Amino acid sequence: MALWDRLKDSVQTMQAQLTAKKNELQSGAFRDASMAMCALVAAADGTIDPSERQRVAQLIATNDVLQGFPADDLHRRFEDHLDELTADFTLGKVGAMREIGKARRKAAEARAVIQIGIVIGCADGHFDDSERAVVREACSALGIPPAEFDLHRALRVPRQYRAPDAGSGTERETRPEAVVPGDDLQVFLKALASGTRQKLFSHFAAGEELTVGEVAERAGLGPSTASEHLAVLRRGGLLHSTRSGKLVRYRADHEGIAELLDQLRCYLLAPAEPRDDARPPHGGPGRAD
Repeated sequence: MALWDRLKDSVQTMQAQLTAKKNELQSGAFRDASMAMCALVAAADGTIDPSERQRVAQLIATNDVLQGFPADDLHRRFEDHLDELTADFTLGKVGAMREIGKARRKAAEARAVIQIGIVIGCADGHFDDSERAVVREACSALGIPPAEFDLHRALRVPRQYRAPDAGSGTERETRPEAVVPGDDLQVFLKALASGTRQKLFSHFAAGEELTVGEVAERAGLGPSTASEHLAVLRRGGLLHSTRSGKLVRYRADHEGIAELLDQLRCYLLAPAEPRDDARPPHGGPGRAD
C-alpha cells in the first residue's frame, strides 16, 4: 500500500483514537498546543491566505475532540498565532513551537497534538511537504520520533506503471491499482481546471520567482484573490513557495509537475485487463497446426 493511502487510513484511526480519549484531553496545555499546531499547519508554507485560514478555522470548530473547549476561545487563540506568524513568521513560529512544547509533560496529550496536526493537514486531501515539515518539527518539540507517524518518509506517490518499451514488444510491470488516479493527481487537475489559474501559472513558465503582489499586478487581480489562486496551485503541486524575510516568493515546481504528468500519462495509457471470455479474431476458434 502506498504511503499516502496508508496515511489516509491512519488518519481515520487517529480521529477515532482522539474521540475515544477526548475526556482526557481537557487541559489548558493541550488546548494551547493544539491551536498553535493548527496555526502552523495553516501557515506552513509561509503564507496565510484567507481560504486556508477559513478552512482550518472551520475544521477546528467541527472537530469532535476540540468541541470540549469554548469555540470563541479556540478561535481567538488560533487567530492570535496567525497574527504573530503574519507579523514575523520566524518569531511567530518560535512562539508556536514553544506553546506546543508545553504539552510534552503528558505523553497522551503530546501524541494527541501531533494527531490533531495530521488530521487537520490531511483534511483537504493533500498533506503537502511544508505541512509535514512543521508537524515533524512539532514532534521534535514534544520528544516524539517522527517515524511513529510515518513523517520521516517522502509522500510522493510511486510510479506504478510504465508503458511498453518502444519496439521491444515487451511490457514492464503493470499493477491494477495504477488505473486509479491518486489524490495528488486529482488535486493537480483541479488546480488546472480554472482558466484564471492557468493564466496565473503562465507567468511562471520562464522560471521566474514572483511574490503575490507581483502576480496580482501582472494578472490584474486583487492581492487576496491572487493569493487564494496561488495557494491552490501550490497545493496542486504546480508551485513551490519560499519565504525571504516578510516576502513569500513562488516559482514553478518543475520536478513535481513532471512526476504528476507521468502519473497522468500512466493512468491514460494503462492497458485494460484482458477479459476472461476473450475470443480469437473473427469469432471462430483458432485453427490447430
